[in-house]
Amino acid sequence: MARGASRQDEAMRQRAPGILLGVGAIALCLALRAAGLFDGLELALHDRFLAANHGGIRDEAPVVLVPIGESEFERFGYPIPDAVLARAIGRLREAGAAAVGIDLYRDGPAGPRESELAGWAELERVIANDGGVVVSELLGSDAQRGIAAPAFASPGQVGFNNLLLDPGRIVRRGYLFAWDEDGTAHSSLSLQLALRYLARRGIGLGPDEANPDWVKLGETVVPALESDFGAYTRLDSGGYQFPLDFARSDDAIRSLGFASLLDGPLPGDRVAGRIAIIGTDARSVKDDFNAPHAGGETVKGFRIHAHVTEQLIRMGEGTAAPRTSWGEVAELAWITGWGAAGIGLSLLLGSLGWAVPAFAAGLVVLIGSAAWLFASGVWIPAVAPAFAWVVGGGVAVGDRARREARDQRELTMMFRRFTSRRVADWMWDRRDEFLEDGRFKARRGTITALLSDLKGYTAAAEKMEPGELIEWIDTYMSAMSEVIERYDKGHVDDYVGDGIKANFGVPVLSETEEEIAADAVAAVRCALEMGRTLERLNEGWAEVGWPVGRQRIGLFTGPAVVGSLGGDERQKYTSVGDTINTAARLEGIGGELDFDRETALQRILIGERTRELIGDRFEVEDLGRHAVKGKAEPLQIYRVHGERVARAEEDPT
Repeated sequence: MARGASRQDEAMRQRAPGILLGVGAIALCLALRAAGLFDGLELALHDRFLAANHGGIRDEAPVVLVPIGESEFERFGYPIPDAVLARAIGRLREAGAAAVGIDLYRDGPAGPRESELAGWAELERVIANDGGVVVSELLGSDAQRGIAAPAFASPGQVGFNNLLLDPGRIVRRGYLFAWDEDGTAHSSLSLQLALRYLARRGIGLGPDEANPDWVKLGETVVPALESDFGAYTRLDSGGYQFPLDFARSDDAIRSLGFASLLDGPLPGDRVAGRIAIIGTDARSVKDDFNAPHAGGETVKGFRIHAHVTEQLIRMGEGTAAPRTSWGEVAELAWITGWGAAGIGLSLLLGSLGWAVPAFAAGLVVLIGSAAWLFASGVWIPAVAPAFAWVVGGGVAVGDRARREARDQRELTMMFRRFTSRRVADWMWDRRDEFLEDGRFKARRGTITALLSDLKGYTAAAEKMEPGELIEWIDTYMSAMSEVIERYDKGHVDDYVGDGIKANFGVPVLSETEEEIAADAVAAVRCALEMGRTLERLNEGWAEVGWPVGRQRIGLFTGPAVVGSLGGDERQKYTSVGDTINTAARLEGIGGELDFDRETALQRILIGERTRELIGDRFEVEDLGRHAVKGKAEPLQIYRVHGERVARAEEDPT
């Protein structure tokens, strides 16, 4: 229990830097959002969502446009004379228009000098006596001068046509009311027109019973926007604002030419019962704005007023509701949650190779969820949580990659002499099966253990100079290690003086009888090659006057436990068990089999199990049963003299 808890503590200790970095990334994300640095991207994504939902309502709108173009200015003059405008208003009302909105400024007479007063009087007669006509005013601000409505219009006939602009002159919000510097309330042109249309259906504007600071249009509550609405962070929420949806198709808002209105028959079938908005469509008149649904093309102001008006009508009729948001606390939790999920994903990934597709899939889910909620009427941040998801999780992945690179270096160091890159890559890809908290898991399997000893080392150590002795034994150890580790599953486990301990069948433990037999065959072939290598070494040693050596090798196949031994700073991959002890006894056995009585260069002794596995591939001598230290029963021992059939030159792996 204590060891398990210790491993969990160690795992958390290793993961802590990545988690802390991820938390720092989330904090950075929240700080950048608070500074408004995500606003541009959030609004751009908002526009994509809105454009995707634009045009969903295709039935003919209750609003008809009456555009004044360049040809009308050429014919009547600029600005359109008061008398001409009065005639157009009269014909619209005569055709049955529920209301007429004039998105033109008239703070004084306009037209040829000799007829100015007569035209102005005609305009006053048409407007002052008709409550269905709404004229425009421009509310002044620090950035622009205000323009008053005609003095003859009653307060109920005036609506301001100011538009709310985001950077890039993009209109995403509409007005219900605004207050001037004196605190006087003003209604927007669109609201005035919508209320006249809705009044015919008995629908009006009133306070919300649950929140008196809000208003209801019919049965639809229209909350006033706050400065943190949706993904906005520093919204100027002055006045009474609401979000625009531009849901009606542009084609569904029909147009009636200004000249056609004056020259043709009364357009009762196109105007009756609808709201008519007169505005300027000429390129020479700078009344251009951008809208989220317009795809980068400019939109004239009176066309935006038409969208605002018809949205207010839909809300009044109960077929639409203004888009809402979650509120700041919920949005902060949303952003933080995605960042935490990114950190969690970095810890749960089975392989870092899945990091990119997993985080990409998360982004798809995030953006898809935000788009679905937007279409359902709720606008939430998407860029900020995406940043938290990618960066928060990314730095945690980076820390994990750093740790895994370190673990991979340690793995490579532990098996640094493998020449088979295939085995090393295979182990790393399946490291969860081998590693636990930076250590090799203890595993039980069948291996062939090889123990070797260099005869002549003790005598040489007494006669040679220290430097020469180290060089001599190092030459031997290096050469033998190279031989052993030329085999895929041959691994040098340890060096003890002049002795070498090696394992065959690790680190990828063999499971089938065929694999175990292949390990045993490889071990015997390796032992024979070690003898041939020693023969070449002896020739070189003799030439420089160094001692020559002889070699004892013991091989035994059986069960063993393999895994890591040592502390966190220094570990080694080793094997333990009776199989290793028995191989050591075979290597050092004396008595009747005393190697000192021979002149042979090498003695290779194997046990019964190894003999069964190698079959008839080698020339093997049965030495009978002999007592071995540590064994209650005598051990059947065989001696290997060589391969039965010489192999063609080939890679031993």
